[in-house]
Amino acid sequence: PAFAIMAAQTASAALPPTPSPLSEAGDLGAGWGGQQRREQDEHFNHPTNAAIREATTLKETGNAAFSSGDYDAAVGAYTAGAAAAAEVEGSWRSKVALDLQTACLCNGAQARLKQTRWPEAAELCTLALKVDGKCVKALFRRGCAYLELKDYAQARRDLELAAEVEPKNTIIADKLVDVERIKMSDAKKSKGANNYERFEIDLLDDEEDAKQEAKPSTPSPPPSAPPKPAAATKPAATPAAADPIADEEKERKPASGYRYWSKSPSAPRVIAQKIDPAALPAAVQPAAGSVWNAAGTYEEKDQTEWARGCLTELLGQVALELVEGGSVRCTAAKGFQGDAGIHTVRGKKRFLFDLKFSVPFELTLPGCEQLFSGEVEVLDFSTHDQSDWESKVSWDAKPPAGPLYSRACAAVGKELASPAANTLCAEVAKALASFVATFKER
Repeated sequence: PAFAIMAAQTASAALPPTPSPLSEAGDLGAGWGGQQRREQDEHFNHPTNAAIREATTLKETGNAAFSSGDYDAAVGAYTAGAAAAAEVEGSWRSKVALDLQTACLCNGAQARLKQTRWPEAAELCTLALKVDGKCVKALFRRGCAYLELKDYAQARRDLELAAEVEPKNTIIADKLVDVERIKMSDAKKSKGANNYERFEIDLLDDEEDAKQEAKPSTPSPPPSAPPKPAAATKPAATPAAADPIADEEKERKPASGYRYWSKSPSAPRVIAQKIDPAALPAAVQPAAGSVWNAAGTYEEKDQTEWARGCLTELLGQVALELVEGGSVRCTAAKGFQGDAGIHTVRGKKRFLFDLKFSVPFELTLPGCEQLFSGEVEVLDFSTHDQSDWESKVSWDAKPPAGPLYSRACAAVGKELASPAANTLCAEVAKALASFVATFKER
């Protein structure tokens, strides 16, 4: 047995080594891995992927510049990124390139909106819409730019297209409302406070009624005379050929003649007399308007002086004790501009006013001996709806930055349209609402 084992070992040592399956798989794996790396390098360095990486890097650079407030640098980076993405249009990654191009252009438009450079913002949005005609951001931002440029028709068109793409977007719906509100406000300011075109229809109706009442009745025709005996018959003349042009001119020609009123020699001379309201019966006096305006067509009563006095009195009483201590109060209203009036149209009263003024205030805070002051500037007070009142707060003696300034701003408030509770703006808004209620009772 020992001899047999030694012989077997000698025979196996003489044979060449047999490669194992594991060693063969290792050799194949090394070759396949090198080919995969070469393919990955070719894919990475492909012009399409290189352009997309460049556009993505430029977009991120623009985002960083935008966040830091350097809008010019942001627009430069966004524009370069859009140009890089445009080079790969039509390739196998065209969808990614188009999305990058649209995003860069829309971001550049937002940067121009921040700089109030409205025409450039609209131009960048137009370029984005050439890439994607249903881009909601481009439509919305171009609509905002056109709104600032006072091109209300184009602004409304862009916003309506954006609303069709995203009908549940409340921001777009609110901006559409702003377009109509600003359009109406600009129209009112351009026409002036005393523009009475809104009464034109009513006045025209009154004129038509007066014309109908003053129109004389058509007299009845006289009784027809008895027929005359027939004369000797004559040969009928040959009728002339019909002339269509002459017939058409005859139809176009208006009827001749006119009517007029002739003065009767027996008519008494009318002498103007002053009317005593006390001598008239109660039924003659109209429900709205003066005694002389018996027809109740149109009448205007100037209430500007009364409105200024009433507002001065109401606003002079505004004062507020703060919860944390201190107080804020209004001194008086000043700088009145505009007018107010009661307009009677066809028996109905309309209470109209268009006023602009400022309300100075003084503020004291606990732990500080300094007296702070400022003004609530009422920029547009021309409607009974509080949400349309325009105002802004300015400081004359401004508190120093820090907690003291924050407490002062919280005590005064920001606006009259929707003021926070327990603020000076809320109390001023209550005084203005009281003025409107008192004005309606006059």
